[in-house]
Amino acid sequence: MVQHILVAHDLSPDADLALSRAAQLAQQTGARLSVLHVLASEPGATEQNAQIYLRTALERHGLAQLQPWIRRGRAAEEILTQATGLEIDLLVMGRHHRQSPQGFAGTTLEQVLQNCPAPLLLAVAPAVPYSRALAALDYSSCASRALQAAWQLLPTASDLTALNVYEMAELHQPSEPDLALQRELFDQLLSDLRADLRNTGARLHSSLRYGERSSCLDDAIAALQPQLLALGSHSRSEISNALLGSLTRQYLDQPPCDVLIAH
Repeated sequence: MVQHILVAHDLSPDADLALSRAAQLAQQTGARLSVLHVLASEPGATEQNAQIYLRTALERHGLAQLQPWIRRGRAAEEILTQATGLEIDLLVMGRHHRQSPQGFAGTTLEQVLQNCPAPLLLAVAPAVPYSRALAALDYSSCASRALQAAWQLLPTASDLTALNVYEMAELHQPSEPDLALQRELFDQLLSDLRADLRNTGARLHSSLRYGERSSCLDDAIAALQPQLLALGSHSRSEISNALLGSLTRQYLDQPPCDVLIAH
């Protein structure tokens, strides 16, 4: 259950989108909302200017009573410190790399993701309640946690599709026995997860595709047009949980919609 949401706000229009989404989710779930800004080291970055900007943004969302947290230091470290100290259930951030030649790599978002104690939502779209979500579900624990976290963000009558990819070369087709076994294993995984999901009025669907993982997920996104994409933070081949999987990096670099990541 989502009880405390933290927004990391860098005084950018992208962060305003994140604040808008966080405010919508807090209203929907009844969660407490906190806002954090880490002062930059550049000249002119003052607490007064940050307070003025944030108070104006909060007033636009009917949150004038909220007192933002202002901290000074390295952005990623301060965000992680507050996320841990406040015992949050969800961290919401906006895009931080539109002007970066390296894209997502090396951004505050990447640094935070490597050690974030809660699921992280990259908010990039207008904050209408989610009605369609897609979760890439393999047999890793982080992918299962991503699906569970996405489920908590969905309102009544919304749809969450769990996609499992039976990975193989694009030109090959699985044998019927292999495909049947994959369906059986996936159905069992989904049944186990379903048993732990609260009855919120949302609907859980399943989809099994075979082929190259990234292509299958791209095709599913094109077909379903989700507003929320849920991913585990690392691929099954990663040695360390601190390393972001290549698929996760791909969709954080060019998000097709809001992206939710869980460790």
